[in-house]
Amino acid sequence: MWYGTFLGKHKLLGITLALTFFISGCALLPANRTQQIATDEDATPTPIPTRIVARKPTYTVKLGEIIDELTFSGRIAAVDQKDLFFRTSGRVQALFFERNDVVKAGDIIAELEIDNLERELISANLDLERAEVRLETALRDLGYEQETAQANLDIAQLQLSLLRRQTSASPEDIAIQERRTDMAQISVDRLSNGVDQLLENDVARAKLEVAKLEKAITDARITAPFDGQLKSVSLLAGQAVEAYDNVAVIADVESLEISADLLSNQMDNLEEGMITSVTLVSRPGLLLEGTVRRLPFPYGGSSAGSTVEDLDKSTRITLDQSAAEAGYEEGDLVRIIVELERKNDVLWLPPQALRNFDGRRFAVVQDGDAQSRVDVTVGIQTTEKVEIEEGLEEGQIVIGQ
Repeated sequence: MWYGTFLGKHKLLGITLALTFFISGCALLPANRTQQIATDEDATPTPIPTRIVARKPTYTVKLGEIIDELTFSGRIAAVDQKDLFFRTSGRVQALFFERNDVVKAGDIIAELEIDNLERELISANLDLERAEVRLETALRDLGYEQETAQANLDIAQLQLSLLRRQTSASPEDIAIQERRTDMAQISVDRLSNGVDQLLENDVARAKLEVAKLEKAITDARITAPFDGQLKSVSLLAGQAVEAYDNVAVIADVESLEISADLLSNQMDNLEEGMITSVTLVSRPGLLLEGTVRRLPFPYGGSSAGSTVEDLDKSTRITLDQSAAEAGYEEGDLVRIIVELERKNDVLWLPPQALRNFDGRRFAVVQDGDAQSRVDVTVGIQTTEKVEIEEGLEEGQIVIGQ
């Protein structure tokens, strides 16, 4: 009886608790929904950005001056500067000058081992002297014999003339004298052929041998081609060298100019005699003037070089101011400007104002709210200006790219 009563109380308690939790949950639900609605009403929506359209630049067709210039770099260098080399291979026997030494034209700077050649040259000169003495003796004897033969011919002719005038002379005497005259003439004719050809050949052969040895010795020496200073010497006694390898450089440091190595498309625009403006990189405020003195073959007037010495491909510019006046030195870096063409009172636009499409050059012209494409013909073109020859007028507005 009491057990049943206990169970009944516990069931009643459980039902009561369950109802309590259910009611509490229902009470909370409307509050959460209200809070969510309030939050949604308070949030600010994110605006969609407006697309920004880039505005293209505009340019005005102007009237003015256009100068087409070519600008390049160069260095102050000697007017006369040459690479020096031996013309034969060998071993260095002696070095007579060193780097920075001043030499005179004809000075021997260095030579290879030539002792054998010098001995052979002495012997060849002796052979030449003997051959020349034999020839001179023969020529002297020939001269005496020619004079004698001519005198005998003259006497024979006089005697023949005398006999022919004598009425007492027999035909036999005249015939004999005629034969004597003929024999004297034969002697004169024979001696007119000169000395023995073999004697002349001996002299010619001896001269060729001497010349060959002298050339071999010259080829084994480096000789200063002009007065100057040795800018470099790469030689030591006993060193083996090959023919035509550059081993020294000589320069006339008293006479300076500009040397520039240019591209072919640059030299295409230049001519010898053009006036240039020159600025020393170390002294930008100093403006010098010069003239294009030489362009390398085939851009200049000189012919193609046929020797190693003629292979200088540099462009040379003579300066109007001397080194003493302007203060420049060998090796100084310079900037050169050459005016290629100048036009005044021409229409122009900057390069970015024009457009190209499929080989067509045109401009987009703004006329009020309307735009139109206009084909143009251009002239001088620089990095800053393009000459407008046809298609546009001064003051028109052009839309750039």
